[in-house]
Amino acid sequence: MDKIKLKIIDDLMAPSDRAKIKYTGSNPAAIMGIVPDMIKNIMKIPGKDLLETDIRWDATDGSFYGVWMGKRTEDQWSRTHIRVIAQGVQNKDGTGWFTAEMKGTLDTSYSFSNFVQRSFWWFYNYSFYYKQRRGYLENGKDDIMDMREFLLNKFKIAQEEN
Repeated sequence: MDKIKLKIIDDLMAPSDRAKIKYTGSNPAAIMGIVPDMIKNIMKIPGKDLLETDIRWDATDGSFYGVWMGKRTEDQWSRTHIRVIAQGVQNKDGTGWFTAEMKGTLDTSYSFSNFVQRSFWWFYNYSFYYKQRRGYLENGKDDIMDMREFLLNKFKIAQEEN
């Protein structure tokens, strides 16, 4: 008999989907070196769980773009994924701008092959695991907000623009 897979994906920042920072000032390209360690330290993950999915530099106009993702296994069913996207321009005089977006999901997967297992999962989820997943969601949201605060402090951004 084939296994049926139940997959639940929750947005960490619901009802919005991301936290965003805009910066204009000196040395905006420094964010490219800051983000990987920030993700590892805030999410408390080893280097193997940090993925650098897309890094681009353009020497002709000073533009840069980077995407990093941290993944943390919460338990045998759930994983937290947080993605940071940074893009901007640094001019030859060292000034410029960047925007940084942080977003994440909590992915929960469970496989079952018969109605007894499905009933067990429903009961377990309803009585215990739902609360556990809410805790993982809150932790992930806190991680994103900590990253936002870290970048606001690091680049001395006084007030956040929307």
